[in-house]
Amino acid sequence: MIHFVDRAADGELMAELRDTGVLAPDAIDRIFSSMGRPEKCSLSEFLLAGSDVVPEKAWLEWLIRRHGCHRFGRVGWHPEAAAWAWSGPPPEGNYPYRECADKRLLVAVLRPDLLEATVQRWHAPLHRAAATLAELRALNAAWLAAAERCRE
Repeated sequence: MIHFVDRAADGELMAELRDTGVLAPDAIDRIFSSMGRPEKCSLSEFLLAGSDVVPEKAWLEWLIRRHGCHRFGRVGWHPEAAAWAWSGPPPEGNYPYRECADKRLLVAVLRPDLLEATVQRWHAPLHRAAATLAELRALNAAWLAAAERCRE
């Protein structure tokens, strides 16, 4: 059984993911097993670990139809994101990776339930980008690498 660090926030979104069919029971067990069945984890860690298990189509449709995200094309690391990444991945799990012509941040959404925290963190309006979990995992790794370079 999975125990989330922030059971209230993580449990609610996890229930939504199960109820909408994005996370099937067998996928949940496979992800949890691939993580080594930790005593506690965050939902963000769990989802990133499941990037090879969660069906891309179901994930993207859920973000688009239920949470108002848009697929702007493949999400990837852009050098301008290094300016935001110096402190490491944002705890709410939503990653800005470009600034648009209208000065809004293009944010890859992992946690649609925490978008308000993302707006507050960056003090900027944003566009919600639907990204696959594999794209989000790659962004997370790039953010970690950028933060590490800043510390050197």
